[in-house]
Amino acid sequence: MNQFTPYFKEHFYKKLLTPAGSNPVRNRADSFLKIFEILDAMPKDYYRIIETGTMRPDHGNLCFGDDGCSTYIFNDFIEIMGGSFTSVDINPANSSHALMMLAPSIRANIIISDSVEHLWKIPADVKFDLIYLDSYDIVRSNPHPSQLHHIKELCAVIKNTQPGTIICVDDHDAFFTGGQIGKGNYVKSFMKNINAKLIYEGYQIVWQL
Repeated sequence: MNQFTPYFKEHFYKKLLTPAGSNPVRNRADSFLKIFEILDAMPKDYYRIIETGTMRPDHGNLCFGDDGCSTYIFNDFIEIMGGSFTSVDINPANSSHALMMLAPSIRANIIISDSVEHLWKIPADVKFDLIYLDSYDIVRSNPHPSQLHHIKELCAVIKNTQPGTIICVDDHDAFFTGGQIGKGNYVKSFMKNINAKLIYEGYQIVWQL
């Protein structure tokens, strides 16, 4: 059986810890590592991953240390491990950028849509192994719109979870406040209420159902 974790360590781990210039380190490396270790341990050869918020050109072409380039990494995962990967973004410019960066090995299905609307329309019999929520930028002075959007996404996609599904919210510690201001605060409250298993909490937050 293929294993993605060694490939991730070789190709992405250090890059994720190396931001441009004097930008702060946003440690997605360890949370991604934990995610891929769990996925590798699943006895399957077909995975389903969905992401909200496609990689975008704000920081440059492949800015692993700044915005994570999760679309690029998940595309590689599916290419190596098998399965399907969908990335949903409402901005056509982001989708075009992602397609350009992924070429020629495009495995991702890039969808231009409001993420909540798209997630709600997915048939309930489609179950995901990884749900990655990262679609709505957070503003420090008014974090509510972003936090509300991400709990809406979870409401729309909860029907597509199964025992073992991993749910990750990016930018949980968006402003380095110990997670007090981040995209996943409302999602975290919900996960606590349902006693979901907390896998990792740092810059990103990760649970397994």
